[in-house]
Amino acid sequence: MLSLVILLLGGLIYVIFRGKSLLMFDWFNTIGISNEVDGLRRLFQGEGIYGWVKYSLPDGLWIFSYMFIVDAIWDREKNVVSMIFLWGLPIAAVLSECLQHFGLLPGVFDWMDMASYMLAITLFLIIKLLK
Repeated sequence: MLSLVILLLGGLIYVIFRGKSLLMFDWFNTIGISNEVDGLRRLFQGEGIYGWVKYSLPDGLWIFSYMFIVDAIWDREKNVVSMIFLWGLPIAAVLSECLQHFGLLPGVFDWMDMASYMLAITLFLIIKLLK
């Protein structure tokens, strides 16, 4: 349940605060919920948020949520396949930032994205250790 709440929180940050040039806003129009989305965005209009909340926090929230969802699906089963699923996306996210830093992957390296990924992974590990 916590995973879904965190996933939705990351999504809401995108829907409410990100620019309408993102592809998802075309999807909202296609499925006929643009007016509802615009109403939600108006509720928070003028609310200033830090750039890292708008641009980096959702990615960390999604990694965090992903790890808990995969862990629940595999029900703590420890084998090579479950570990590939659990760690594949978080490692890919961190690796993509590193490759961007060295100019080996298109994109712009961002310390806040990296911190967001690392915080998500660290929190996942702490919570798992405390259970």
